[in-house]
Amino acid sequence: MKRFAHSRYVTILDQIVSSLSNFALVALVAGVATTAEFGLFSLGYVLLLFFLGFQRALVGEVLLVRFSKAGERPAGVDDSAAGVSVAVGVVSAVALAVCGLLAGGDPLMWTVLAVAGPLVFVQDIVRYILIARARSGHALVSDAVWAVVALPVMVWLVAVSAPAWTVAAAWTAGGVVAMIVAIAYARVLPRPVSGARWIVANRDIAVRFSGEYASLNLSNTVVWFLLAGPLGVAGVAALRGASLLFSPLNTAFNAVRIAVVPDLVRSRGSRRYRSRLRETALILTGICVVWSGVVLLLPDEIGRLVLGATWDVAADLRWPYAVQGLAMVAYTALLAHFRAAARHTSSTAMRGFLAGATLVLPMALAFAMAAAGAAWGFAAAVALSVVVGLVWETRARRREQRGPDADGAPGPDDTPHTDHG
Repeated sequence: MKRFAHSRYVTILDQIVSSLSNFALVALVAGVATTAEFGLFSLGYVLLLFFLGFQRALVGEVLLVRFSKAGERPAGVDDSAAGVSVAVGVVSAVALAVCGLLAGGDPLMWTVLAVAGPLVFVQDIVRYILIARARSGHALVSDAVWAVVALPVMVWLVAVSAPAWTVAAAWTAGGVVAMIVAIAYARVLPRPVSGARWIVANRDIAVRFSGEYASLNLSNTVVWFLLAGPLGVAGVAALRGASLLFSPLNTAFNAVRIAVVPDLVRSRGSRRYRSRLRETALILTGICVVWSGVVLLLPDEIGRLVLGATWDVAADLRWPYAVQGLAMVAYTALLAHFRAAARHTSSTAMRGFLAGATLVLPMALAFAMAAAGAAWGFAAAVALSVVVGLVWETRARRREQRGPDADGAPGPDDTPHTDHG
């Protein structure tokens, strides 16, 4: 029972269950929407995911890195952290409303996505609070409730050919129930006003982590809108459809990273640290090889069942996304190491390079090779960022071997880590 209450395996399972509802939303909307409708929905969903990821970097990762150790959780810190998520959710709602006015399409779909932000963001950050408190079992229960409440309704709506916006509304309603369950477990009361003080107190890493994420994912979000130029909405739908097939890999990679970072933080400086890092790389490689094989061998009949009409334009893009998955193995392992070892300059360099490459390479190759070129551009951007990360890791190790005074002053990654409440 205690092992269910918290372990890295329960944390991984929680992340998988959490992403199951998200995967179902996109897959089921694809099943009832036309290619053009799915393309517009994808633009809105990408924007929602951007803000969700931003709050995870701004608040969630700080909770894992700074407040995973016992006895390092000041009173009220979790209420303030949840308050930040409310504020980010409101900003996302405004951004989605504006985007809906500019992009057009079904206003009801844009409304549902805008309303979802402030609600599901709170549920998500309370999950991080529970994981940092070593109570990942409770986070798993919350996400399981979301899946149990929402999925049957979403499937029924697709079966009766209901409008796509109703599928998104059922998903949002399930998130609200999950939020209530998570808040009840954590006994958290979101306080947006004190959230500002939380940001100030943890600004040394909160600003860095969110800045890394914003630069990387803003470029990733912007490039989807820019790709609509050379590729059209159908081309964007093809890329989103292919990426959806490999989205379980992203889920698994994020799950492993979220689970392993607190463990690495607790074991920093010990032999167990290297062992955990090697284990992480092996697990990620195994997951990637197995899932990529499944997707590459997927029959057309099943592909159309998952993506509907979008399968016909997405099927040829599977290979570049499989290669990108392999590159993400090394990228994820490096990022987990950089977070746990406080090599913050190294992570900024790797993710900053990826931000620039993601904006440039897919666009450049899209003009030359259409959607296939854009897909290979995304893969190349990840692979090259791994090279940059390895170069910075090598430099950091050499500085450690020479000692802090070798160059007259400590490097950025040699700065001692100090906890702030």
